[in-house]
Amino acid sequence: MAKVKLARHRVSGPLLLRRAGNTYALTAQEDTVVPLGIAIGMLGDEGLLVELDSTDSTDVLGLNEYNLTLLKREFGLEGDAKAVKAALFPPAKKTFIPNLIKETPVEETPVVEEPVAEEPEEVEEEAIDYSQYTVKQLKEMLEEKGLSTDGKKADLVERMSGAE
Repeated sequence: MAKVKLARHRVSGPLLLRRAGNTYALTAQEDTVVPLGIAIGMLGDEGLLVELDSTDSTDVLGLNEYNLTLLKREFGLEGDAKAVKAALFPPAKKTFIPNLIKETPVEETPVVEEPVAEEPEEVEEEAIDYSQYTVKQLKEMLEEKGLSTDGKKADLVERMSGAE
């Protein structure tokens, strides 16, 4: 399900959109969740902000030819539904770091230590840049901390930064 909202606030109230027997109230304050097929028809309208998310990835495969053509035209894509899905929703990259460090025996040499005046060590906490994480990773971290996973990426980053 895609998220849609108005680009600008309407003084006269929400914009009511009737599609496929349902009525959707679009405002500038809140996202309105609509099916992907309906959201595709809204792409390119400068008065609307349309956001596709990972839940739409499986719906791309079931689109009719017309909607698929609109989606390809809007994003400048080519190919079949699988190619469009891969371009719009790339799989999460998994990193693999092989263990390249081999343990080799080290000969220990006796070290003579001289007494040194102890200074209190300053512990500096490095601030983690949560904006480098994907929305999925941020939601997983928030779930582990028992925090809300609602909102856009900026909201998730702010919530995660405040949880430290």
